[in-house]
Amino acid sequence: MTNFQHFKQTTNVPPAYQDVIARLVSERHRQKISQEQLASQIGCAVSLVHKWEQYKRVPSGFLLSCWLDALGLKIKVYKKKTEQPRRSSS
Repeated sequence: MTNFQHFKQTTNVPPAYQDVIARLVSERHRQKISQEQLASQIGCAVSLVHKWEQYKRVPSGFLLSCWLDALGLKIKVYKKKTEQPRRSSS
């Protein structure tokens, strides 16, 4: 369980965002970047970064992109695998 798991239990942020945010917070810590430094790089208020990391707000697509860029990261998008319909054996 990561340090941020307890926040996930009391939020309305969609689970997919929670996983992405947890990874971004971990990466910010790994790179030893403060919330203040991150906010400065993104161009937003420190309080907004804090709310994202506490799962109280969801970043817009643009700000999520800025957050990723500030950490030197990118997200890959994959098409969901769907099950092929089964053919009858008649």
